[in-house]
This record gives sequence, C-alpha cells and structure tokens, in this order.
Amino acid sequence: MVQPGAEEVPNILKEVLKKLSNNSPILGAAILSVEGLPLVSHFHGRTEEVAVAAMVAGIHSAGEQTVRELRQGNLKSIIIQGNRGATLVISMPSDYLLAVTAPENARLGLIFNDAKRAAREASKIIRELA
Repeated sequence: MVQPGAEEVPNILKEVLKKLSNNSPILGAAILSVEGLPLVSHFHGRTEEVAVAAMVAGIHSAGEQTVRELRQGNLKSIIIQGNRGATLVISMPSDYLLAVTAPENARLGLIFNDAKRAAREASKIIRELA
C-alpha cells in the first residue's frame, strides 16, 4: 500500500472536517496556520475562509498574549459566543489552529469534545504526512 504524500494532506484533512461536520451540529470548520493562512476548510453556506483565517489568527494571538501575561501556561482553546452562535478555536501542535462554528442552540460541551478529537486526528495527519 502506498503512503499518501504531503500533496494529499489537504484532501485528507478536508475529510476530517467533513466527518466532524456530519457528526456534530456545526456550521463549519477550518484548519489554519497561526499566521492566518487557511490550510483547509469545510463551511456550510458562503463563508470567506481567508477572512476567517485572519480573524481567528488575530484572536489566537491576543489569547496567547493574555495567558502569557497572566501566567496561565499555554493557550489551549478559545470560545467566542454571540447571540446567534459560537466559535471554538483549538490550538494544535505544529502551529495550526482548528476553528469550529456552531449555532446558538448547539451543546457546546459535545461540540468541544468532537472538535478536540478532530484536532488530535488532524495533528496526527499533519505530523505523519507533511
């Protein structure tokens, strides 16, 4: 059996996001670099992945600075709640982030667990194939 190469990583990661989307009541998900460059996304509807990646990277940067200043260790995740939904940002090894959007009626605990599982799976893929 042939091992997939680095050029296939985005397609494999897209499948991870699709599986997350199919198994959880989420509106979309994206994997991006901490610099704000989108790697792969799977959003329902029309969402501009470049803009989302830039905003999430900015929020992550502010969160990192906050935990550093407050001496709370390394940033693991951020939850942003609006009156019409929530966005979860989960830090992944190798300077990547997983961003997940959910509707207002979603159970955040379940989505958070599913997102952490997807982040672990994506991290493993990036580590092994990139």
